[in-house]
Order: sequence, then C-alpha cells, then structure tokens
Amino acid sequence: MIDIILAKNAGFCFGVRRAIELVDKTLDQNSDSVYSLGPVIHNEFVLDKLAKKGLKIIDKSDLTNIFNSTIVIRSHGVEKNIYEIIDKNNNKIVDLTCPFVKKIHKLVEKYADLGKYIIVIGDPNHAEVQAIISYANNDISVISSKEDINGLKIPENQEIVVLFQTTANIEKSKKLVDILTNLFYNKCLVVNTICNATIDRQNEVNEISKNVDSMIIIGSKQSSNTKKLYEVSKVNCDNTYLINDVSELSKIKNIKNQKVGISAGASTPDDLIEEIVSNARNKF
Repeated sequence: MIDIILAKNAGFCFGVRRAIELVDKTLDQNSDSVYSLGPVIHNEFVLDKLAKKGLKIIDKSDLTNIFNSTIVIRSHGVEKNIYEIIDKNNNKIVDLTCPFVKKIHKLVEKYADLGKYIIVIGDPNHAEVQAIISYANNDISVISSKEDINGLKIPENQEIVVLFQTTANIEKSKKLVDILTNLFYNKCLVVNTICNATIDRQNEVNEISKNVDSMIIIGSKQSSNTKKLYEVSKVNCDNTYLINDVSELSKIKNIKNQKVGISAGASTPDDLIEEIVSNARNKF
C-alpha cells in the first residue's frame, strides 16, 4: 500500500478552465464551422471530446483559406497580425487568450513605445512567447540560458525590461535574473509576469518532492507547465515520473509501501487525476 500526497493545486488552472468552458459554449451555439488555431490545451482526452463536438484544429497557414467561420484563439495567444487576417476573411473571433498573457502583450507594447529593450525569459519556440514578441519592435530578445545572455547585443545607453513566459521555471528564471541585473546594473527593470498558478504549483511540487520517495507528474509531454513541474520535482526527487494516462502507470516500478507525491499540469482534467490516483492505490 502506498501513501499518496496529492497536490492541492493539481489540474486545470483558471485560464485553461475558462478556455474549455468557452469553447464548449461556442460549439453549442454555432452551426458554422469552428476552428482552433492550434490545440486549445495540451491534453489529448479533452481534445478528443472537443473534436467529437465539431472543433477542428488548424495552423496559422490555413487561415487564408477559411472564410465566414468561427476562429478560436487559444490561451497561449497569437501574433498581433493574426487578428487582421481572421477579420479580413469575415471570420468571427473567440479570443481565449489567458488574461495573464494579455497583460504581457500590453506590457511589451508599453515598454516598446518607451524605447526600452525587452528581454523575455522563456522558450523561444513556444506559441506564447512567439505571440509575445510580436507586440514589440526589433528591440526584443528571448533567453532561456546563460549562453543566451552572453549573445545579447544591447545598445549601451538603452534601458532594459525583463519579462517572463507565464509558465517559466521559477528557480531557473531567478538565476538568469541575477546574471542580468549584475551585468546591466542600474538599467534593468524586472517585471514578474509568471502567473500565480505557475508559482503556486511549482512551489507546492518543490515542497512535496522533498518529502516523498517518488513523485508522479500527470500531464502531456507537450505541455510547457507540466514539463516545468517535472523539472522542479526532479531536482529534489530522482524517482520522478511524467505520465499522460493510466496506462503509463505500468512504467513506474518498485513504489510499494512508499510515500508518493502526485501533481498535475494545468491542462490535466480532474477526472483523469482522480482515475490515476485511484488506480495507483489499487495497483501498488
């Protein structure tokens, strides 16, 4: 028998829950075609349910061929020019961009207008970050490592503003901020844009993982915030597992009679968490 400690903040965050509810409502109310620019969330089970209700997932390159339909913008947000493309083809927009992400867009526009150089700490390949940088002029860089900082080329007299991807790794970000503030002393303004849900989840996983024998993180391997939870846990607990569904419990070995912590990414539905917790109790 295992002793399970389930994180209080596991599962859907505010932005994801809001997005799913609004997509459901949109599908119920629309007889037109409803398209989502990329997956609404990184969870195959939720996406399957939405697909059965009629949601079609498309890429930005498909927009030029879609007219008189409904386009859903997911919580990650999209590049600024995408709104014009959607509107030009007489499509309706359902904008599900997370309010925390929208806030970053406004901050980027504000500081770009003030002539600041903007540094975003995050994954340059992530959709959220790609959308964020579209709200600035050319004076913006994305960093995720010390090596990226070494490659920065910022005019000597230009002031700097540091922002963050909402799901950035808190501890790694702190280290990068320390380097930046030492390097650009007296001209570096740091604005914490990591969302509260990310902070709460990572802090909770950090504490739980220090006090258990094994740790299970539930969520998609495509989910940025889920991967960050795995990274945080792995620092303290070498026996950390990232699983997507019940079937993957089979890859977890030798945790009988252990104390096991469980958390889940912001795109993981409550019923999936409950199913995995129940099966873990029975299996082990």
